[in-house]
Amino acid sequence: MATYCPFYQATANKNMIEYKPEKCECCGQTKTYILGIDEGTIDIVRRIATFIGEKGINCVHPRKEMEGYGLSSNQVGNLSRPRFHGLIAKIKGDVGNYCLTKKGQAFLSGESIPKYAIVSKAEKRQVGYYEAENEQCTMSDYGQEYWDGVNYDIVEGFVHTEPPKARKSETLKLI
Repeated sequence: MATYCPFYQATANKNMIEYKPEKCECCGQTKTYILGIDEGTIDIVRRIATFIGEKGINCVHPRKEMEGYGLSSNQVGNLSRPRFHGLIAKIKGDVGNYCLTKKGQAFLSGESIPKYAIVSKAEKRQVGYYEAENEQCTMSDYGQEYWDGVNYDIVEGFVHTEPPKARKSETLKLI
């Protein structure tokens, strides 16, 4: 028999999201759903960022290059979660390859991003954010402090570890 706990009830109601999904006019089925960032999503992005930093190119085929060597099969199957939040992206014309986005880099460096993505079931893509101004999150919201694993910059798909100012002056000298 379940017991009533006022503390649990107050906490559960406080954390509930009041999202109203779009519904099909014909059958009433929902056309969109809400997807929040969780610790598993953060872990996937961190592992991809680490691999890209070691590889030196912002391009990774998770199934071929990382499965069993940094990502589990379940994590590879959940790549859509960070993709729907814009933390990683598919590389157009390169089937199965992903890249770390600037937004993904910023999030791993401690910047806040919208916590809930709205995903279209029919289009299988993110179509917006739920209360993007009010519902923000950072890595510290999940018990993870600033992570210095992204101690590089990505320029034209290549990983650069030296400071951007030094690179800029070097580029100017070559011209």
